[in-house]
Amino acid sequence: GLDIDTRSDIYSLGVLLYVLLAGRTPFDEQALMRAGLDEIHRTIREQDPPVPSRRVSSLTQEEQTTAAQRRGLDATRLSSELRGDLDRIVMKCLEKNRARRYETANGLAMDLWRHLKSEPVLARPDSAGYRAAKFIRRHRVPVLFGSVIALALAIGLVGTVIQARRADRAARLASEQRDFALRQLSRAEAINDLNAFLLSDAASSGKPFTASDLLTRAAHILDRDYAETKENRVEILVSIGQQFLTLEDDGRARVILAKAYELSREVVDRGLRAKAGAAYGNALAIGGEFGRGAELVREALVEIGDDPRFVHTRVFCLLRASQIAREQGEVLVALERALEAQRTLRESGDVSALRELSTSMEVAEAYRMAGRSRQAVAAFERAFAQMTALGRDDTEKAATLLNNWALTLRSLGQPADAERLFRRAVAISGGDGAGPEVSPMLLNNLAWALLELNRLDEAAELSERAYEKARSAGNEVVVGQSLNLRSFIYRERGDLARAAAMLDELEPRWKATMPENYIGFAMIASQRSAQALALGDGRTALAEAYRSIALAETSDDKGALPGLLIERAKVNLFLGDLDRAHADVEEAIAARKLGADPGAPSSALARAYLMLGRILSKQNKPDEAREAFAVALQNFEPTLGPDHPSTVEAREGAQNS
Repeated sequence: GLDIDTRSDIYSLGVLLYVLLAGRTPFDEQALMRAGLDEIHRTIREQDPPVPSRRVSSLTQEEQTTAAQRRGLDATRLSSELRGDLDRIVMKCLEKNRARRYETANGLAMDLWRHLKSEPVLARPDSAGYRAAKFIRRHRVPVLFGSVIALALAIGLVGTVIQARRADRAARLASEQRDFALRQLSRAEAINDLNAFLLSDAASSGKPFTASDLLTRAAHILDRDYAETKENRVEILVSIGQQFLTLEDDGRARVILAKAYELSREVVDRGLRAKAGAAYGNALAIGGEFGRGAELVREALVEIGDDPRFVHTRVFCLLRASQIAREQGEVLVALERALEAQRTLRESGDVSALRELSTSMEVAEAYRMAGRSRQAVAAFERAFAQMTALGRDDTEKAATLLNNWALTLRSLGQPADAERLFRRAVAISGGDGAGPEVSPMLLNNLAWALLELNRLDEAAELSERAYEKARSAGNEVVVGQSLNLRSFIYRERGDLARAAAMLDELEPRWKATMPENYIGFAMIASQRSAQALALGDGRTALAEAYRSIALAETSDDKGALPGLLIERAKVNLFLGDLDRAHADVEEAIAARKLGADPGAPSSALARAYLMLGRILSKQNKPDEAREAFAVALQNFEPTLGPDHPSTVEAREGAQNS
């Protein structure tokens, strides 16, 4: 809508000069054509293109070589030849504010002529060092063959030039850091603005809404090009996608993070590209695409390297790598990545309470998955104390922490304490757990605790609900865990056909997505052993029991091995091989003691002693059997309660053996 004058032509001449020098237009032509006319207008008006030397450096090696050869140079010299005066001349032509461009084409021509004659150009700020460098370039022979005094002066001038260049580099670095900080501020402001708009809009409607409702509305607004820049749009999409993952709405999370990833390929900010790639990779892994997900996170880490500006992005990527490794069953790799993220954050010196909390939670979970339960419990306690201090102990993040803490207590053989934490997490997420807000993972985990407490009907109802929710959300991890749990429950209820059907559905799912050494395959073999034993087929039961142990020994996750040994001891007891049964249960007891919290009761340890009491009774060792049953009773009563069938059996054994 403004008048047109020669400075518009200067812009066009600048574009032409850019192409002649760099072999590329200032903006990516294909991306512009795909974006449409309105986006072309907005890009030209609002975005600054990279300087020609940086544009050349961003090309592939083959493209750089081709561009350099066409300009009579080798690839290593092209970028350096453009850097400096030519960059400044071109960018003066392309200034958004036309008042800062050359006034006439002759002004541009004269600056180019000054560059060719190694004279100071008007596009570049004047300085003594700059003029000295130009002087030396124009008068190389007199300077070289001058007197000793002239040589000393030349050395002084060279020193001045070096200092000027260092100052110029420092100024450029300061400028880059300033621009980086401004971009970060712009993204934070964009997210805050969107959040404020969503909340005020929702509040004014007077209608109840859920977190999922708000996130869906935010995604819809972004489809209308709410964000001011492409970079802000990517940042907001990643934020929304991460929130959908927190809500375990994995299908919608993948769709949104896929958009963020594709859009991020069009921006030059390496940190933002890496963040979008890692977030999308994590979402793919949750959906079962582990290989592609892990590759995207590796690419993200390579892209940012050790650049200190991207330390928080590196922490983000390392935590996503840890999560993917956990889902794959590579628990030691997961722990290593989580600890690396924590070290990176602390060494950066830029540790906010919220970032420290998120990292602490991931470290605690990595300890849990690696079977280091005592370290995990201590880490969860510290993280929850941090959370409480921040006033966030009734948030969804608190529900996640409580869930994982409860899982650790369950692995230590304290299902009643675990149930209390699971119930508290459910209450935070959605009251009684019947609403859509409660994650299927949490429902499934609560069902496991109820199974151990012998509340089979409640466990079945929750696990079936978890299965349906996970399947509709596309969460393959929880679908598999739910099938595994339901097989246990149905077998305990005597429905052997349905239990077998669960395993038949589960095994091909895991074979299609999980690595060969995944501990779940050992669990399936153990379950098939229990199925065969329930049918009286001791031979098949023993073969599957041995297979389960062999599979567990190849896995990084050794936490399940004691339970598998007890199951094999049960089969050997059924077959009358008491010595082998005794050896298995002694090994299981040693492992349980190694991982247990000394002095704390454990139903897991109690099960091993209960099995030992049964074996000793068959071996006609009543005194030793009574001792074993007594130890089992001491551990069962505080963890499972006095009326649990296992507690009752242990009590009778302690009295009668």
